[in-house]
Amino acid sequence: MISPTCRLLALCARAESHPAFNEELANQLRGFVNWHSLPAQAEIYGMAPLLWHHLRNARAQIPEETTRVLRGLYLRHRLNNQIHTRVLLEMMEIFQKENIRPIVLKGLALAHTLYPDPALRPVSDLDLLFKQNEVLPALRLLAEAGFEVEFPTSNRISKSIVITAPLRDGIRVSIEAHHYDPKGRAPDGSYDDEFIGFDSAPAPVSLDEGIFYAPTPLETLLYLSRHLARHMLDVTAEHPLQLKWVADILGLVERHAEEIDWAWLKRSHPDIIHRLEIFYSLTPLPERYANIIPIRKIPPLEDFNQYPKGWPQNKISHWKRVGFWRFLWHTFTPPSNWWLCLYYGIEERSAFWYGRVIYRMQVLALMFWAVIDNQN
Repeated sequence: MISPTCRLLALCARAESHPAFNEELANQLRGFVNWHSLPAQAEIYGMAPLLWHHLRNARAQIPEETTRVLRGLYLRHRLNNQIHTRVLLEMMEIFQKENIRPIVLKGLALAHTLYPDPALRPVSDLDLLFKQNEVLPALRLLAEAGFEVEFPTSNRISKSIVITAPLRDGIRVSIEAHHYDPKGRAPDGSYDDEFIGFDSAPAPVSLDEGIFYAPTPLETLLYLSRHLARHMLDVTAEHPLQLKWVADILGLVERHAEEIDWAWLKRSHPDIIHRLEIFYSLTPLPERYANIIPIRKIPPLEDFNQYPKGWPQNKISHWKRVGFWRFLWHTFTPPSNWWLCLYYGIEERSAFWYGRVIYRMQVLALMFWAVIDNQN
């Protein structure tokens, strides 16, 4: 059974409200009692400010202590996002010296383009995507401006380089500089397509203090779906799937529903359609998009929010807590249908085959490449 807290957080994983959502929210709040633990759980799932926004707009009757904590978390995220935005615009101004225009991925770009208030979308860092030949010039510019930069020590540039901004109002902003590496491979040895496909001219996003660039809505949707699937190998019960990522995808889809070529998407990326069906089983589809977004109405998967217990989701050292043979058994036990459907982008009827064959073969491939990487 889905816990009342998870059900409430999943329901609120959307940027905008609508009548069907408001009705379902009222139903779920009726009899809800887990108020004391709700703010902490919301923060774990990246949902605290967005939950506060929906509860406040619904004029929900909630305990004073819960109100105080959620409002405090909202204000903290608002300040954090403001500082991240300031650092982002500083960098964009620095890059102008050499006409470098990286695009901003997910977090802050979505906060300023999808949400009614940028503070509703928590951010922990800045993700910038550069052209491959722009990475080193960009790193040099940032180093000259006082940013902490670790330059590559070999001719091959890592697809992700961590940079730290100078202290701003007590906060050090972390930046990840990405680029597409055509020779890169994923952890299982397969072709690494994480940053492929950003071929269209980026769209400028103007703020009062400056400008940054974001990918097109379709490119963003494809990337967000890849990003979510990739991180399904990392999520655990202690570090669960970030529901803010679900809110990002649904917010993007609903904002641009009439522009998206759904026939092409359904034909070329059925995995995205299947993930949308899972998301909309937890938070209702706005009625005005019922004839636009081509998804089936399915019931919520009963094993929602259940995660694999073995490797690679948990470190190998985890066996010391549960015993070696139990850990090995967990490693090759098929994950929940919910996890399999989200990770592979499949229908529930395919989960049995994927769990018992495809997933186990993938775990073996991951083990092989982990050994190869360890020897190198």
